[in-house]
Amino acid sequence: MSLRAPRSLVHGDRVAVVALSTTVADPVQRPRVEQGIERLRAWGLDVVEGRHLWETHPDVAHLAAPDEARAADLVEAWSDPSVAAVLCARGGYGVQRLLSVLPPDALATGGGKWLVGFSDVTPLLHRVALEAGLQSVHGPVVAGLSDGEEAGIEALRSLLFGEVASGDAVLTGLTPWLEGEATGPLVGGNVALLAASVGTSDLVPARGAIAFLEDVGQPGFVLDRGLTQLLRSGWFDGVRGVVVGDFSMPSPPAEVEAVLRDRLLSLGVPVWAGGEFGHAPLNRALPHGAEVRLGRGVLSLA
Repeated sequence: MSLRAPRSLVHGDRVAVVALSTTVADPVQRPRVEQGIERLRAWGLDVVEGRHLWETHPDVAHLAAPDEARAADLVEAWSDPSVAAVLCARGGYGVQRLLSVLPPDALATGGGKWLVGFSDVTPLLHRVALEAGLQSVHGPVVAGLSDGEEAGIEALRSLLFGEVASGDAVLTGLTPWLEGEATGPLVGGNVALLAASVGTSDLVPARGAIAFLEDVGQPGFVLDRGLTQLLRSGWFDGVRGVVVGDFSMPSPPAEVEAVLRDRLLSLGVPVWAGGEFGHAPLNRALPHGAEVRLGRGVLSLA
């Protein structure tokens, strides 16, 4: 898999903010998204809001606008040559429903631009890789720009503006569960969404790649089920290394770690834990699909 990086952003670029998952039109999330938009403007970017950004599905209250409307916002932003990046307002749930109504090859247009999001956005990052041949950013959503830790927000800005070069670290301080080094494209995301995407055409396989994983809110046995599904489906076949990020779970940390070790160490490839990405306040941006090097406690651009 060889994916190209979209061009780096510059001051004055136009970027689109879209709600593709759970609604942001509530008293808690709307101020977070509004403050995140102001952060983007402070970076010198011209922000355009998706037509349906502040809507809520009339029948399914946890969703933003209806599937067709959310898909239309994505297609409009993605196909607009004046838009240099598309940033997701928040995660939650809804992207999988949207993928079912996107026009064929909708993401193959647009001239190449960044998509930014994580968690529920995981299958869309993979679809962009497969359909557009583009790298994307697994990193803070717009709501997270309002209250996330500054180190993670700055990591996103640096990546988008082209201030991260070959050899630069994107993660440091990793702990070896199975020590070793590996290189390959960086592929992965949220375990629950990866597992739920098995059997669709939306999943980039981990063969020849460095897989990165995170998740939130799942009991230990549900995490076990998701990882087992990925193992049994063959998604991990031929993986070269694994990076474990944040797993903010209701189960005790020792139980979560035991599940992760049990499922991942059997792969027999380097496994490094402690990656500062996922649902914790510190969520460092990762270039999904970029060539990386893993080892000696560091994940860096190759």
